Amino acid sequence: MAEVSEEALDRLEVALTAKLETLCGYRGEAAMRQKLEATFRYFDADDSGEIDFPEFFAAMVRLNFVGVQREVEALFDRYDEDCSGTLDYREFTKYLGGGGSAGSEASASAGVVERVKQALLDRGVLGIRSAKQILRRMDKDGSHTLDVEELREGLRQLPGLGELSDDDADKLMVYFDRDKSGKVSIEEFLRGVRGRMKKKRVLLVAQAFNVMDRTGDGVVTIEDLQGAYDASRHPKVLDGSMTEDEALVEVLNVYDKNDGDGLVTWQEFLDYYKDISAGIDADDYFELMIRNAWHISG
Repeated sequence: MAEVSEEALDRLEVALTAKLETLCGYRGEAAMRQKLEATFRYFDADDSGEIDFPEFFAAMVRLNFVGVQREVEALFDRYDEDCSGTLDYREFTKYLGGGGSAGSEASASAGVVERVKQALLDRGVLGIRSAKQILRRMDKDGSHTLDVEELREGLRQLPGLGELSDDDADKLMVYFDRDKSGKVSIEEFLRGVRGRMKKKRVLLVAQAFNVMDRTGDGVVTIEDLQGAYDASRHPKVLDGSMTEDEALVEVLNVYDKNDGDGLVTWQEFLDYYKDISAGIDADDYFELMIRNAWHISG
């Protein structure tokens, strides 16, 4: 199947979102969320709590998206972030229900978003992770959201963004504050500047996880990870800015600090590599890094 461009997928996604908004009767986050719940049930024909591709395709046809099978397949792949072959509610609503405003205001903000993204990527493969740590520290009330002042002050702590203006911070809020609550979800913001991870990279990361997940239950221990990981292939070790011991400690801390249970889920493992992937342009380099770090042949 020929590759479908990101632009074509964006157009299909906009058309689908517009149809859902029309069915709502009016725009608004609360109405949209309610409609998404109803739409998820509409797609989930067997009421299993997950949508497989046949269900997704059949529902898209019922919504009158016909003659675009390649695009529908590619859109399903876009939403199926963990490449499980099914969509849960989180995956289904992640793009349709949040992140990014439409219209001229969002268009005017796009340049600021791109500048922030470039500043993070200029820091190398760990730029996104550094931003995540700083923004989470700014979240004083533990709500996983930031107001404009918190967002601005957090971003100003990052190299290249020290002079971020109040106007630019306001534009970022316009772009990411979909429900006009005056708050931005930290995860939605990071997803917006990080971009999407290619499916081929997700599948490669899945290979690495499966090396450790011998039971197939989607969970491994910190000890399993420590025994399988080759810290000499960490990006910062390769560029000489970190020792192997320091790299191993950093990687283990990323996972163990999530809830301190000593376990790493597939989603946690994938999220880490989404951040790393954002700073690596070349697919070949990313593949080599993963294969070497986890001793995957191929």
